[in-house]
Amino acid sequence: MKPALTVAMGATAALALTGSGTSITKRRGRLERLGDGTTVLVTLHPSYLLRLPDPARRAEAEAAFVEDLKTAAGHSLE
Repeated sequence: MKPALTVAMGATAALALTGSGTSITKRRGRLERLGDGTTVLVTLHPSYLLRLPDPARRAEAEAAFVEDLKTAAGHSLE
């Protein structure tokens, strides 16, 4: 199976798929191409959004997460 895009939700998934432990907040929303040609989109884990205590920060993080999902959806249509 060779998916057009794999979405890594959270640090554990990103590390497992890419081998890189670089900060998720610095990588989120970007498409990364692996050595075998696989494309990975790194984003936050949804449970992170649920744990944010500040409503304004949560709304900002949720909006960024939605943009990441739009990027994923747009990539799969190419």
